[in-house]
Order: sequence, then structure tokens, then C-alpha cells
Amino acid sequence: MIRLYTVLRSALFLAVLCVVFIPSTALAASVNETYTEIQDNNSKQISVPETAMLKASARGEELNSKQDVQDKDIWSSILNVFAGLAVFTTGIVAGTVFAYANSVMPGLRNSDDRTFVLSIRHLTSSVANPAFLIMSNGALIAQIGFLAVAVSLQQFDKIILGSIALIFYIATLLITFLGNLPLNKAIISAELPKSESEWNPLRDRFEQRWTLLNHLRTLTCILSVSALIVALLINE
Repeated sequence: MIRLYTVLRSALFLAVLCVVFIPSTALAASVNETYTEIQDNNSKQISVPETAMLKASARGEELNSKQDVQDKDIWSSILNVFAGLAVFTTGIVAGTVFAYANSVMPGLRNSDDRTFVLSIRHLTSSVANPAFLIMSNGALIAQIGFLAVAVSLQQFDKIILGSIALIFYIATLLITFLGNLPLNKAIISAELPKSESEWNPLRDRFEQRWTLLNHLRTLTCILSVSALIVALLINE
């Protein structure tokens, strides 16, 4: 009897345990599965916008990169335009002063004093015409523009060459305005001699100094245009 009671009590305990434990386990598994599914859904919901944002960011960076390349190409073209204008205008100025050094002054060297003075008066008064003034001033503007764009593009080789060209061209202008032009004005405004002996002092005050200054500005102007040509040929 006691043994039967013990068996029944054990069976009852097992039955209660099954009733309590199995539903609890199933509920926990169900809750865990539901929580996992919620997490997966949230992860999917979060990952989609993040992926879209990454794609949009990459596309934006690509567009910005293309825009930067286009802007750089435009400014590079502007730089080449300034370089071409600077070479053209500075080359004309260099050719003009070289012509005086190479042909005009040597040609007048063997002339008599009166012919020399009268020829110089006509030549120096005619060279200051609008066309030459546009070229000489345009060369300065073009060189400054070339150097400014080179600085903005950070093209250091062209910055150095452009600076050298500008320095030599400014030296050319200083020699002209402080040396040659005052001598031109002096010989143009001088009273014409009344005797043959008075022509020689007028010539001497002009010829030697003006010729030396012209040789010097010819050299500086040629160096200026040479630096510009090298800068134009450099590809970065």
C-alpha cells in the first residue's frame, strides 16, 4: 500500500512537472523566436537606409570629383590662353627692341651727325603709337594673369617660370621708362642746331647711353619671353 502510494505520488509529480515545464519551454522558445525575428526585421529596416546613404554618398563624391576635374580643365585652358597671349605680346616687344639693337642703331652708326639726330627724332616719336602701347601693356597684363592662374592651380613649375618672366619684363619696362624714354624726350625736344658742329654733342648725349640701355632691355625681354615659352611647353 505504501509502495503504491509512493508510485502514485511520483507519477503525479511528473505529470505536474510536465504540465508546468513543457508549456514554459515552448513559450520561451516562441518568445525568443519572435524577438529574433523582430531584430532581423529591424536590422533589415536599418541596413536598407544605410546602404542607400552610402550609395548616395559615393555618388556625391563621384560627382564632386568629376566637377573638380572639369573645373581644373577649364582653369588649365584659361592658363594656356594667358600663356599664349603673354608669349605673343612679349615676343612682339622683344622683337621691336631687338630690331633697334640689331639693325636700326647699327645702320645709323655710320651716318653723319645731322642724319643720325633727325632719324632718331622721327623713329622715337613714331614708335609710341597705340598699337605698340597695347602690346607692351597687354604683355604685362597677360603675364600677371598667367601667374595668378598658375598660383590658383598650384602649378609650381609654372609659378616659378611665370615669376621669372614677369620680373624680367618689369625690368624691361623700368629700363624703358627710366632710361630710354627720357633720352627720347630730350633729343625730340632739343632745339635743332644751327651749325654743323652742334649736331655732334646732341648725338653723343644720346647714342652711346641709349644703345647700351636698349641692349640691356633686349636681353631682359628675350629672357622673359623664353621663360614663358618654357612654361607653356610644360604639361602637368
